[in-house]
Amino acid sequence: MPQESKDPLDHLESFKTLMHLQGVPDTIMCRAFPTTLKGPARIWFSRLTPNSIGTFKELSAQFTSHFIGGHKYKKSTACLMNIKQWEDKMLRSYITRFNKEALSISEADDKILMAVFTNGLWKGKFLFSLYKNNSKTMS
Repeated sequence: MPQESKDPLDHLESFKTLMHLQGVPDTIMCRAFPTTLKGPARIWFSRLTPNSIGTFKELSAQFTSHFIGGHKYKKSTACLMNIKQWEDKMLRSYITRFNKEALSISEADDKILMAVFTNGLWKGKFLFSLYKNNSKTMS
């Protein structure tokens, strides 16, 4: 799999999207797929019995079932509750850590993000200004 995508399902979906966008037929997809693989995925593919796979759908199913352990599962907003601003650290550090994790959550509601963000803030002027101004969105 490419270095930028360590999630096998993400790699497979990106490949399929690119191929479908270009109107590539199923047989060509089967032949092109191994060119996108690296490391263990390339070794796995090279060990498949020649002519044992008839369709790209079948190849996708075998790839997925073999590499499902490497799939990155979606995070929920609950994981953000562990991020806290440390008393001796700058606000900017907390915001950076929070935003980095928040970006990994695909279905994050702004009201929930705001509640979790303020919950993790150290009690101080910034937190009180958020409450005073009745801030309701992350922006």
